[in-house]
This record gives sequence, C-alpha cells and structure tokens, in this order.
Amino acid sequence: MVTIYMKRHHRRRHTIRRRRSLKSTIWGPILALSATIIGIVGIIAAIVFVGLPRLLPLVGIDYRAPFAPTPTPSPTPRPTPTPNPMDLFDAEGAETEVVFDEIRDYKWFGDPYFYGGKLMLAGGKLIDGKAIMCDLLLWDPDGRSAEKLNIPLENTHFMFPKFNDDWIVYLDANYDGGGKLCAVDRSASSLKPVTIKTVYTGQCEPMLYQNYVAWTERTGTRMDKLFLCDLTTMETTTLHMFSNTSYGQSLPSLMDGVLVWADAERTGSTDEEDVSVIYSVRLGSTSIQSIHTETYAHDPISNGQYTAWLDAHHSPQAKLYCMAQGASEPTLVAQGVVQFGMGNKFIAYSKDETIYLYRFDNKKTYKLSGEYEKAQFMGVSDGKVIWMDVTSRERDILKYSEVPER
Repeated sequence: MVTIYMKRHHRRRHTIRRRRSLKSTIWGPILALSATIIGIVGIIAAIVFVGLPRLLPLVGIDYRAPFAPTPTPSPTPRPTPTPNPMDLFDAEGAETEVVFDEIRDYKWFGDPYFYGGKLMLAGGKLIDGKAIMCDLLLWDPDGRSAEKLNIPLENTHFMFPKFNDDWIVYLDANYDGGGKLCAVDRSASSLKPVTIKTVYTGQCEPMLYQNYVAWTERTGTRMDKLFLCDLTTMETTTLHMFSNTSYGQSLPSLMDGVLVWADAERTGSTDEEDVSVIYSVRLGSTSIQSIHTETYAHDPISNGQYTAWLDAHHSPQAKLYCMAQGASEPTLVAQGVVQFGMGNKFIAYSKDETIYLYRFDNKKTYKLSGEYEKAQFMGVSDGKVIWMDVTSRERDILKYSEVPER
C-alpha cells in the first residue's frame, strides 16, 4: 500500500505597521506652538499695519505704522509772485485827453477834480479882454460830454471846485483876491450856493471829505488860521493858528478822513533853519498825532498810511519826502519837485516839466507823460493823475492817466 503525502503550503503572515502621527512625536508640540505664535503675530500685524492706519485718522489721530518708510519730502513749489500792476502798465496807452464833443467855446480850463469817474473843472473865456473862469463844467469820460452846471457866479472866477455825492465846494473869487467860499447841496432841487465864509484876502483852496471842508486863510497881517466846517450844520471851528510864519501859506490836506497840516517845531525860527512837525487828526477823533520830519515841511499830504511833503516852497531845488506810518525816518522820493499829489498807492509829481509816479509797494518810479511832452502838474483825485500838456501854448490840453490798483 502506497501512501501518498501531499505538500502542505503555508500562508505568509504580513505585519501591518501603523504610521505614527506627528502629534505623537517630539516635534508636534513645537510646531503647534509655532503656528499659534505665527497666528497671533499675524493678527497683531494686521491690526498695527492695516487696521490702525485706517481707523485712527477717522477719529482725528495722526498715526503712522512702525517701520513704515518715512515719506521723502518733496520740495514745496515756489509760488508764482503776483505781478505789480505797473509791470504791464502802458503809460502812453493810458494817457487820455479831455475832449469836449459838445462844448467847444472854452479856451482855458482850471482846477480839474475827479470823483466817481467824472471830472469837474472851471471853464474859461475871454471876457472884456480878461481871461475869466466863468463856468463850472462836469465832464463824463464815457460819452465825452460836458454839462454846464447852473450855478451862478457872484464875483469873477470859479476856483478850486471839488465835489462828492452830496456837495460841491469852490471859491467864488475876486479878480484881485478874496471872495466867498461856497457850498452847494447836490440833493436840493436847485443848485443854490451857500456862503461858508467870506474871504477878504488871498485865494484859499477848500479840501472836501464827506460833509466836511477844511482850508487855511489869512485872517490878519501876520495871522493865518486853519478852519474846519461841518456842511450839514455850517458850524466852523478854528483848529490851528499860524502867527508870523509862512506855514499859513502851506496847504492842509483832507484825504480819507485824515486832516494834516505843518507848523514849526521851534517857535521863532526862520524857514532856512526851520524843522517842521506835521500834525494829523482823524475826523471824529480828538487825538492829534505828530510826525517830526527833521526837515522843513510844506504842503503835507497823508492818506492815513503814508505822509509826503516838500522841503521848500515849490522851488526847482525842492525835495519830495515820504514817510510810512510807524517808520523812524523819511524816504527821499525825488529832488527838483515843483508839485505833487497822493493816491492810495502812489505819489505823483512833476519834475523838469515831466510827470512821474512813485509806487509805495515796490518803491519804483515810473514816467507818465509823453516822451517829448511838456507837462504841468494839475493834481491827483479818484486814483487819476491829471496834468496840462503845455507843449503848445495855443490852447489848454488837459490830460489824465488812471493808475492801476492792486
């Protein structure tokens, strides 16, 4: 009997190993802590670098994140300077001749004065062989038309007319001096003159501002007085007396409510050795201010900010000085000045038969009259400089130039 043995197969066992978790290793806690720290730092960074820069400015707190780069400062652009009005001023183009289209029978014109864009002046004719300033004219530059004012003349001449919205003042002058200082109420139904004061000698020039008129008058052999009249009441006040001195021949000025006049600093001194004081008072005030000029002062003018004067009586050697309010010493504007006037921004003057303008803001001098023109200074009013073209003596040629303001 044969026994057959079968080969026995054995199945191999495979051992399955489990992958170990990172948490179960030594690095697990370390990595977890690191992640937590990174998360916290990220949150803080977001708050510091993103949140706070956006939120704090909303409540008015200036905040810049730490380590933020400092902005590179850029240079501040230099502002373009405002050009001076005179830089583009064309003197020749600004010169205007007073031409009457309707009235042509006047040979002479005198004492021009601008106000509110219109010009008042005296018109003269030859009457009985004499040049008589017989009419008051009001000229409109826009239409080049002139109106003859229906104001009667009692004596010989209309002299020194000035006007504003309410009043006209002038000297109704005798041919040989004296006359009546008159005022006309422009609101009245008829232009009827009222006598402010009878003048017995000389030809005093009135200075008008609002309802007030000021003038200096010879009242005795050696006495002159400075008067101020309120036209609404016709009450006249003596403000100053000049005894035995040439200061009574110096014109006062009444501009923008400031009345100024000059007198000697020391009594008894002569003009050659005299040093003057310029007094000023603002209407409505009782306080009188004084400027010690260290020179002789004649015909002072002030606009409240600047004061100007001549150091002689309109001679070819006279010097024109100007002094700003609060300044310690005057500025010499020009030498050889015969006449001058003042505006808010400038002084205009005549020298060598030429009209010049000096600006306060840039301290520069400009020529106003023409290149080959001989000019006689006539005054400054309403921002305009007025002169007479005397190149030809056949007739009076009145011109003016409006000075640009800033």
